[in-house]
Amino acid sequence: MKKAEKEKTENISRIGRAERLNQSHNHLLGANIKRLRVERGLQNRDVICQLQLLGIDICSSSYSKVEAGKTNPTVDMVRALAQIYQCERKPFPV
Repeated sequence: MKKAEKEKTENISRIGRAERLNQSHNHLLGANIKRLRVERGLQNRDVICQLQLLGIDICSSSYSKVEAGKTNPTVDMVRALAQIYQCERKPFPV
C-alpha cells in the first residue's frame, strides 16, 4: 500500500463516534440528506422519530440545521440516516 493511501486509511479509522463531518465550506452533505428525505416523502418529524429510535438524541431545530448545512452531523447520525434511507454501503477504495 502506498504511503499516502495508508495515511488516508489511518485517518479515516481515527474518526470517533462523536466526531462530526464538516460541512463548513461545502453544504452538499446536508443537501443530500434533505434530498433523500424529500424523495421518500418523509417529513422532518418522521426522520427525527426514526433517529431517536436508533439512539440519536436530536431535536427538530438541530436536524433542520443539519439539512441546511449550518450544523455538522455526527458520524453516528450519518450512519443512522444511511440505515433509515436504506443507502447501500460501498467499500472505501484503497
